[in-house]
Amino acid sequence: MDSDSKKDGKKLRQLMITDDEWDLLIDLTEVLSIFADVTTELGGSKYVTSSLRVRMLIEIIKTLTTNNPNQHTYINEQEDAFDENNEENQDEDINKPVITFGLLDKVKSILYMNMIKYYPTLTTEPLIYSILDPRFKSLDFVSLEQKTNTEQHLYHLFKKEKENQKEGSNISNVSETSDIPNSLRSKKRKTLMKRLAKDSVVVALDDEVGEYLKLHEIHINSDPLVWWNEKKDKFPILSNLAQKYLAVSATSTASEHLFSDAGNLITNKRTRIKPKLFKKIIFLKRNTLEL
Repeated sequence: MDSDSKKDGKKLRQLMITDDEWDLLIDLTEVLSIFADVTTELGGSKYVTSSLRVRMLIEIIKTLTTNNPNQHTYINEQEDAFDENNEENQDEDINKPVITFGLLDKVKSILYMNMIKYYPTLTTEPLIYSILDPRFKSLDFVSLEQKTNTEQHLYHLFKKEKENQKEGSNISNVSETSDIPNSLRSKKRKTLMKRLAKDSVVVALDDEVGEYLKLHEIHINSDPLVWWNEKKDKFPILSNLAQKYLAVSATSTASEHLFSDAGNLITNKRTRIKPKLFKKIIFLKRNTLEL
């Protein structure tokens, strides 16, 4: 083997990714793939996404949680896991192996802190969207405390909705009876009183929330809005609540624009751009006013 071949072989060995770096790449791919899976699932969903979004965000947070008890505090949310604190090391030799020890936990912690930043009450607020979705109403993906709080809040919303419907019904009945002849008004009033008396017994015996929570969850591919439409006679008040909360859909417009800008910036011919420079360019791209 001539000297040139030996030099090329030595350079090739220096450029080769080490076993530790390969293991890190595999672990990072596994962690980051959940973001791609969630984006694909939400983008391809045929039904309401509010309840599905909450569950998936919680699953992401669980994936990013490490065994480090200081994960909530020791990472600066603006820090980049691959940035060097020493500015003199910014142009260091790329042949130098990356110190992979603890790097995976650092990446996960930075992502975790940003998730908590953008969704601060995700694991504490009542998950009404999810409990009103018959696909996820068991709330088996949250803590027992959060599940209990959500169920109690659902009872509160149910009681409030029932009172609103009763007030609306009374106003409607008054307006209907104001224009009918006196001979029919008495009969109308008796019929109305009988119906109200019957309804009061039904309401006293019928606990919509309790009966709903006893039911089994439906299949993940089922349409929750169709299910509520079929059950509206059995759960008239809860079905109205479901229409209000499940009708709110999530949008991916802003994130899709950001992904497009990032794809236009990082191309096959521009793969070694520094993270800090990338952030600055994206910031200018998204915040520059068009003249």
